[in-house]
Amino acid sequence: MLMRTNKFPTLFNDRGRNRNTNTLRFSDMLDEMMEDAFSRSKGTFIPELNVYETDKEFEITVALPGMSKDDINIGFENNTITISGERKLAEEDGTKYHRIESRFGKFERSLPLPNVIDEENISATYDNGVLTITVPKLKEKAGKKIEVN
Repeated sequence: MLMRTNKFPTLFNDRGRNRNTNTLRFSDMLDEMMEDAFSRSKGTFIPELNVYETDKEFEITVALPGMSKDDINIGFENNTITISGERKLAEEDGTKYHRIESRFGKFERSLPLPNVIDEENISATYDNGVLTITVPKLKEKAGKKIEVN
């Protein structure tokens, strides 16, 4: 009997199979690929990000479910805002995962912004797994609307 020591599901039931069959070798190969694809240590986490602009500001929202605000870093340099952090899987003794579809790992997203940013007044809030960054525009550089007569 083939014993599995990992926490990931297999694609085929291995019990009673002869180890010399092509089906089992193909099964092992698929199981290994699935384990690599869904491994917590090898996975990548790229949070969803939305940006919109009004006359007075840019607003950036980032979906970071399950994270603490203490695990999120935000920086602004050379008109580029950078959001980084790490989303970790909470491991508990005795927990056996049957499926892990969420992504975990370190991430970093950088967004260049136009040269109209009031960097002294950038603010951020984190509520219900959504990070919201408000980036106000400088009044003197935000431009003006010209009416057509």
